[in-house]
Amino acid sequence: MDVFAPYEQAEQQDQTKQKAQQHTANRAQTFDAAMRAAVDGLMAQPQGRVLLRWLLHLCRNFSAEDVGNAPESCQSARLFYAEGQRMIGMRLMRLMQQANPGHLPRLLQTKENDAHDLDTF
Repeated sequence: MDVFAPYEQAEQQDQTKQKAQQHTANRAQTFDAAMRAAVDGLMAQPQGRVLLRWLLHLCRNFSAEDVGNAPESCQSARLFYAEGQRMIGMRLMRLMQQANPGHLPRLLQTKENDAHDLDTF
C-alpha cells in the first residue's frame, strides 16, 4: 500500500474541482458575452430598440404599483408580482449598461418610440 495515496488522491480531487470551476467560469463569461452581443444587435436596429422599449414598458420599471381598493390579501400578491416584473426590467437595464453604457440613454432619449404607442401593444 502506498502511504502517499490519500494525499495524491486529495490533490487530484482538488485539481478536478478547480478545472470544473474554471469551466463553469468560462461558460458564464461566454454566456455574458453572447447576451451583450444580442443587446448590441438589438440596439443596432430600430425594430430592436422598439422591442427593448416594449419590454421595459411591460416590466413597469418607471411606474408605481397602485393597489387601489383591492383586499389586503390581494395587495401583497399584486405588489410581489409587480416587483418581480421590475426585477426582470432592472436586469435588462443592467445588461444594456454592461453591453454599452450609451445604450440606455439612447433608448430612453430617442424619438423613435413617438411613432409607436407602447400602450397599444
